[in-house]
Parts: sequence; C-alpha cells; structure tokens
Amino acid sequence: MSVLDSALPPRIALVGNPNCGKTALFNALTGSRQKVANYPGVTVERKIGHFVSPLGRRVQVIDLPGTYSLRARSPDEEVTRDVVLGRFSHEDSPDLLVCVADATNLRLNLRLVVEMKRLGRPIILALNMMDAAEKRGCRIDAAALSAALGVPVVPTVAIRRGGVQPLLEQIDGAMAMATDAAETPASCGWSEPSSRDLRAYHQEVEGLLAGCVADAGLPPLATRRVDAVLLHPVFGLAFLFLVLFLMFQAVFAWAEAPMNLIDGAVSGLKDWVAATLPDGALRSLLTDGIIAGVGSVVIFLPQILVLFFFILVLEATGYLARAAFLLDRLMGGVGLHGRAFIPLLSSFACAVPGVMAARTIENRADRLATIMIAPLMTCSARLPVYTLLIAAFVPDRPLLGGLVGLPGLVMCALYAAGILSALAV
Repeated sequence: MSVLDSALPPRIALVGNPNCGKTALFNALTGSRQKVANYPGVTVERKIGHFVSPLGRRVQVIDLPGTYSLRARSPDEEVTRDVVLGRFSHEDSPDLLVCVADATNLRLNLRLVVEMKRLGRPIILALNMMDAAEKRGCRIDAAALSAALGVPVVPTVAIRRGGVQPLLEQIDGAMAMATDAAETPASCGWSEPSSRDLRAYHQEVEGLLAGCVADAGLPPLATRRVDAVLLHPVFGLAFLFLVLFLMFQAVFAWAEAPMNLIDGAVSGLKDWVAATLPDGALRSLLTDGIIAGVGSVVIFLPQILVLFFFILVLEATGYLARAAFLLDRLMGGVGLHGRAFIPLLSSFACAVPGVMAARTIENRADRLATIMIAPLMTCSARLPVYTLLIAAFVPDRPLLGGLVGLPGLVMCALYAAGILSALAV
C-alpha cells in the first residue's frame, strides 16, 4: 500500500545543488507552516513544512541539504542521500522528488538530475531562477528537456508571487499518477557511481544542453567588468583587504557607542536594584547573577549586529562568494574554507560574533574547524590585559631611529602569535 493511499499526507523532498534557490522554493510553498529540527543522531538541520495543493491535497515537503551528488562526502550530503534512498528507519521515503536546478547554471545542476533519474523514482525538475536566465539571454526549451529526460520539467521563480503555481499543478498531476503505484524499495537499486558512470553523466548533460538550451548567454557586461577587477589576483586582493579593513574598523567603531550605552544601562539597573532591595540572597541573585549575567552577553549584541549587517550586504551583492574564491587557495593551504576569512577576521573584535559568522560555511567539517580556531584570534577583550602586561614588563624603548616603539612591536607580535597559532592548529 502506498503512502498516498494511507491517512498520512504524501511526502515530497526538495533536492538540489547548494545555492540553487531550493530553500526559497520551500519557503514559497510552505510559507510559515514549517518547522526546523535535526535528524536523529546527527547535527544536520532539516526543514519540514506543509502546503495544500490546488486540488485540496495536503502535502508534506522536506527541504534537504544541498548536494552535488549522491556520492556523499559530508554529513549534510549523507543525510540527503539516505532520505532520498529511504534508508532512515524512523521515516518513510519520499513519494516524489522535486529536483531544483538553477536555470542560469544548468551544466552543473543537470548532473545531479541525471543521477537522480537513475533511481527510477517519481521526479519533477523545477527550473528555478528562470527570470535571471531570461535576462542573460538564455533560452531553455522546457518541453524538449522534459522529453529528453523523461521527467516533467517546470519553470519556476521562487521569489515572485505566483512563481510556483505551475509546480503546484504539476505536483497534483504527479500525485494522481502515483496513487496506485507500489511503494518503491528502500534501496532503489542505487550504487555509488564509478568514474565511467560519472563520465557518462557529463556526456549526457552536454547532449541535453546542446539539444534543449540555446544562447546560454553571458553575465551582463557590467558584471563582467566588475568581476575583471574584483577577481583580479592583484587588484582583487587589494580591494578585498580594503573591504575587510573597513568591516573590521566598523565592528570596533560603530559598536562602541551602543556597547557603552548597554554597559551604562546594565550598571544603572544594578545600582537601582541594589539601592532598592535590602541586602540578602535575592538582591545578590538579581544584581550579580541575572543582571550581570545577561548584561555580559547583551553587551556583544551591537558587534554581532554590525558584523551580520556586513555579511548580509556582502552575501546579497555576491561579493562574499568572490572573496571566498580569491582566498580559497590561501585558506585551503591550512585546511580551511575560503569563507572562513570573515569569521576569523571578526574574531579580532570578539570571538562570539566570529563563531556565529561561521554559519555561512556550508560544510560541517570546515565550519567546525573555523569555530575551533576562532577563539585563538586576539580579541578586543584581551587588549587591556596585553596593555597592562606590556606597560609593566616592556620598556618604552624606541627602535629604528624612533620610527617604531618596542611596546607597539610587542603588541603586534602578540597579534601575530595569535594568527600563527591558529594557522598551526
């Protein structure tokens, strides 16, 4: 008996490459009717939501972590593979797979679709970001692509009102066809593809692109000109360091005034409670426990807000991916992801927002490595200690004809020691 024939709502899984608009499509389908939890036994996050189809059918949809292949190489990809193949004993396998592909980058996205098609499971291909593809002059023959793949192909624009309506209608049709189908075996007959299989996938994708996609187009001229500077090995790095310097200064300077206000407000509240309540356990709990404890955390809120404002701007403009590309070789030399530079940089202000900023790194192993070494950076809380120790033990002796002072040189050495120790770890 199929899940569709039972009282349980049919289950749909959204599968696709990272950054293909899969989560935006999930949000457009479910709205606020969603919940976030972890898969049992792992720290991989999953989103589950519900929506009602045009025919009134209640459907459960799962937003799976992004993956480039079912050949899982990370915990996130393993979860996607196991859910698709029905290997989790605590939940049924999906009744329908919606493969989400970035229409502006079909050469990369279609390889996963070709691999998923080998499973013999009900599949719908959602060509997301069709508006961006059309702006680039890319013409995709959805009907021809559907005929070549043997699966329904639906253009979608997840961020536009009504942009998922064709997908909803296609889901209804696929559910109606699957109602009398037998439940697919959990194994799906899948085995890890060999190098020959991978070459065959690539050849099939090239054939699909040649027959179904015309005028793939280039990014807009303005984008290409900007990228020529931003991705330049010399000018690009110079601009990147300028951006990082401004962000580093902003985390310090912009957050200083609100941090002082919060510190003053917490101190004033402590004094008021201390003056109002009689001496005893309750006053000690409120002043030294609750107010002081909460205040010691809230005081970092301005730095966190400033940092995440910059991360949001860099992510929205696409510069974060370009910066990660520029630094990937440098960071990769010490086993870190290119995106680790922002968390580590912000850790010079405070390790708390630095650790929080590590969430921009998709891979769990890279994310944990960044989190572990972020506290090794010299944060601003250590400056008073360094200043006190230097003033007590380092003489104020000029060096290089008075151009450099020994205390300043020692301070720089302490910062450098933090960076070198982090790289060594």
